[in-house]
This record gives sequence, structure tokens and C-alpha cells, in this order.
Amino acid sequence: MAHPTIKIDTSVPATKRGLPENDDAGLDMLADQDNPKLEAGNTEDVPPFLCQSVSEIHDKFEDLEWMQRTRLAEGNLANDLLHPWALEADPKVKERNRYINVQAFANCRIHLRVAEGECDFINASPITLEDSVTGEGRKYIATQGPKLGHLADFWHMVFHESKEVGVIVMLTQTFEAGREKCAQYFPLDTEQASMVLLADESDVLFDESGQTEPGVLGRVTLLESTFDAKSRSEIRKLELAIGSESKIVWHFLFAGWADYSKPEGSDRQALLDLIKLSASKSSPDNPRIVHCSAGVGRTGTFIALDHLLCELESGHLLNLEPEADPVFKTVDQMREQRMMMVYNEMQMQFIYEVLREQTDRKLGKITDWNMDSPNGSEERSAKIAKLNDPADYLPTSKPELEAVPDRSHTPTRSRSGTPELPDPVNE
Repeated sequence: MAHPTIKIDTSVPATKRGLPENDDAGLDMLADQDNPKLEAGNTEDVPPFLCQSVSEIHDKFEDLEWMQRTRLAEGNLANDLLHPWALEADPKVKERNRYINVQAFANCRIHLRVAEGECDFINASPITLEDSVTGEGRKYIATQGPKLGHLADFWHMVFHESKEVGVIVMLTQTFEAGREKCAQYFPLDTEQASMVLLADESDVLFDESGQTEPGVLGRVTLLESTFDAKSRSEIRKLELAIGSESKIVWHFLFAGWADYSKPEGSDRQALLDLIKLSASKSSPDNPRIVHCSAGVGRTGTFIALDHLLCELESGHLLNLEPEADPVFKTVDQMREQRMMMVYNEMQMQFIYEVLREQTDRKLGKITDWNMDSPNGSEERSAKIAKLNDPADYLPTSKPELEAVPDRSHTPTRSRSGTPELPDPVNE
């Protein structure tokens, strides 16, 4: 259950994650001649939304940003926890966020199964996107990278929100550019194959009636681990035990997508293979749990691509009204369920690029990937139309996200029972 008394947070900035001061990755699409661009070329049978220019996509991203600011302002001004975009201001909620200005909406978040009166918050949002052909909901859970001290929260969510088999897609490394992006929340190898989830005596979160060991909430055990070169992913088969019950969880750690970048060449094809492989372990009504660091950028891009590529495969994207733009619609629908999904313009541009490439492939305009070629493909798709003067175009700027300081850490234990706790890293 949620807290009996919850205040509405009126201080969360309506901002998005930014690029480092010396990082011009947002301009890559203008500067890199090899990046795919949507150009006039052979557009026969190509939907109009995939023939847009950089400036047209820029304007649509600006519209999405304005709509997001409006939602957050409405949620703040309403001062009503029942408002669709209300945010909770309880200190226990805030300390569970990884970043100060990225929080799950109060009315669109996962609720942990906790004892009466305890905090049930986890920064995780259920995302549902409707299949245009079947009308069924395609389900995901978008969440931040687990934090030290709250690993049991994450694994309880996985256990209770997944069906018979759980699937986790991890799109960040634990550390990137010297900063912690995600806690080490799963066993790495068979030498220390079991990770014990301990009860925190200072904050009893869960009903402990099903515990098999005093003070132990559950256990995560590594059964097998492989590296799949095709999807550039470390794949782990885990057994997750909570109390006396257990289930299998497939964990995919993608190695081809650094923060402030977009996958190119063979990494891009690997991402497409990961999308298919992770989907094969689940079903549309069994939500894949997707996270990066904040759970909005790479996470939102992955979910949008997974959904839109299914829409392309079914033929829906090839039979739209001329004015329709399913990319814009999908990002907007995701942001209604979790703020900041697809957080920057480069990532939105990337979605259009991939869809154009895959559409051209489906229409027979380009050949399949040749992984042995120097640039990772035998032939690339049509390109996004460049501006005559790059000085006329500036991507939407974003301030850097500010990390929430860690106040306490709950250790995990190896199979030997020795506490293991990585050194904290402040962002």
C-alpha cells in the first residue's frame, strides 16, 4: 500500500537529461556523412512520415517537449494526488529515485507488495502500446537502473510483475565514463553464483511470512551465462526465489550502446537482434522489464523501436493516412505513461532512421546486412535530408540530470555469505 499521507511534489523540474558540455553527439546526424538520412531518393511506397527532413523532425520533438512541460505543470498546479500526472513528494519516494528530476507518475507506476503502511514506491512505470492489427496491448515496464540499498525492491517487482518467466533488458553498463549508472544487482559468474536479498531491519518493506531463512527475502542464482555475438549481449539465465517460490528470469546485458550516443553499423544490427531475441523469451502480455540508468532515454528508444518494428512487420506502417506519424504518436503515448521517454532529439532521430532502413529492406530497396563488410552492412538505406546550412539548426538542449545522493546501502551476499558492497560513486 502507498503511504497514508502523501504530499504532491511541486518542485520537480520539467527538464530532460542533457549532454556533457563538451559532447556534440546531438549534432552527429548533421556532421557524419555516413549516418543514414531520410532523403528524396527512391521514396516509392515509403510512408510520408519516413521522408521527413531533420528540421521537420526537430519541430516535432519540440512539440513533444512542450506537451511534456504542459503535463508536468498541470500535475503540479492540480495539487491532487489523483491527477494523471501528479508526483509524490514523500522523502522515502524521493530517495528511491536515481535522478532528482526523473520520477514515475503517482498514477502510472508499479506498486511494490509491502506490509501495511510501508512505502510501496519503485521508480518503474508500466507501459502499454496497442497493437494496431490485433488491438491487444503490448506491455513493458520501464525502470531506472537499480540502486544500492534497494536491490530487493527491484527483484520483488520482477517476481510479482512477470508471468511464468521474467525477461530483463539492461541497456547500460554499471559504470560509464567513470560514473555509476546502475548497481550490480545480479550475479556475474558461477564462482559466486548466488546473490542473497537481505531484509533491511530499518525499513521492513515486504511481508516476510513466506521467508525460508530469517532476514532473507530471496535469492538470485546464476544458472548459465553466455555471450551472444550476434546481439552483442551477455545473456544470463537466472533463478529468482522469493520465499518458497521461484521462477526463471532471462537477463540480457547489451554492450553496444554507450550513453550520449546511438548504435551504428554492426551495433545497430545487434540492437535489432536483441529486440527479437528478448521478445522470443516472452509474450506481448508478459512485460519485458527494460532499463538503462534513468529509465527514459535508451529505455524509451528500445521500447518504441520494439513496438514500431512489430507494427512494420504486420504491414500496418505501410498503410497509414499521409498525415500520420506513428513515431510521434508512440513517443507521446509513452510520455503520458512515463515522463521523458526518448529523452533527446538524437534518439528520436534514431528511431526514424531505423524504421526507414527496415522499411526499405521490407520493400526490397536495400539488401540484408553483411556483417563482414567494413561498415557493418552491405548497403545502407536512404538518408535523412540534410540542411543546407547546419548553423540554421540546433538540437533541443537538455540540462544534465542530477543524481539523488545515496543515504544508505543494503549489502548483498555471495554464496559464501561474505557481504559485498561496491564503493559508492556520485554522479
